[in-house]
Amino acid sequence: MNIAFTICSNNYLAHAKTVGDSFLQFHPEFKFVIGLVDEVDNSIDYSQFSTFEIILLKDLKLSNLDLLVQKFNITELNTSVKPSFFKYFFEVLNASSVIYIDPDILVLSRFTEVVEMLKLTNIIITPHILTPVDDDFAPTDYHTLRGGVFNLGFLALSNYSKVKVFLDWWDARVIKYGFADFTKNMFYDQIWINYVPAFYDNYSILKHPGYNMSNWNLHERHLTFSDGNFVVNNNHPLRFFHFSSYDHTKPSIICAYQTRYNFDNRKDLTELFEKYQKLLLKNDIERIKKLRLFYFQKTANDKKNIRSLLKKIVRDLVRRIKTSLPL
Repeated sequence: MNIAFTICSNNYLAHAKTVGDSFLQFHPEFKFVIGLVDEVDNSIDYSQFSTFEIILLKDLKLSNLDLLVQKFNITELNTSVKPSFFKYFFEVLNASSVIYIDPDILVLSRFTEVVEMLKLTNIIITPHILTPVDDDFAPTDYHTLRGGVFNLGFLALSNYSKVKVFLDWWDARVIKYGFADFTKNMFYDQIWINYVPAFYDNYSILKHPGYNMSNWNLHERHLTFSDGNFVVNNNHPLRFFHFSSYDHTKPSIICAYQTRYNFDNRKDLTELFEKYQKLLLKNDIERIKKLRLFYFQKTANDKKNIRSLLKKIVRDLVRRIKTSLPL
């Protein structure tokens, strides 16, 4: 069995449906799964997602779930459980290969290269950029480096017996260090993938410019439209576009943190972004984005206080150990 999946909470289900529909359009032989980091909401008609399988985070039966909910914010929780979902698909559903795709992605053509590579390759990753960029705009290769050389909006794995060690190691690291904190060199689950080329042998760095096109590599990739398909640099079919930090309510902005381009100097992007916005609206994003998050009903101050308390507990434990005080 071949599985592709995304991870989200209830408020991102419009995005999940968009990426799932687009993936199955070109890969009907795959099972597409939504890993729902949330509880079932009775206000949602989940039948609209009937072409997918929805697996709740609690179905993974993680022994530390309550601690993770207290420890992380919503984005950190969604990313920190990614290795756990991979392991579930391999161990419980007996998948032979598994592809992860972020919910804010639109698939535009078949992953021909990936499907073939997975027959022999155990780990497939995509770099943020293929050429350097350093100017007065953002993001540059400096900004990108802080988040990791490789982008974890996409990850493909095969042959569980070969990748189990990788998944166990990655899982342990993100559960412990899965915060987004540049001051401590932490960036969700993504930063750890820098180690793949050093720690593992059967991996592939996919440099096809049609994969993971996004705001961070626009300096090296341009779109044209030919025979009903988007093409990158006049030569490569666009496999998927990653709409990182795109807000459909602000359609004139490519990305919240990207300052180099806009739709005036990148008219080649206009049609694609308009297409994506229409799909999100069709998939009821205006209502879905307002849905409650069962794991995160606390205020921002509550979450901040919890983190401060956890840090205080850790500091106290360290102090007691150093001074040999009884616990």
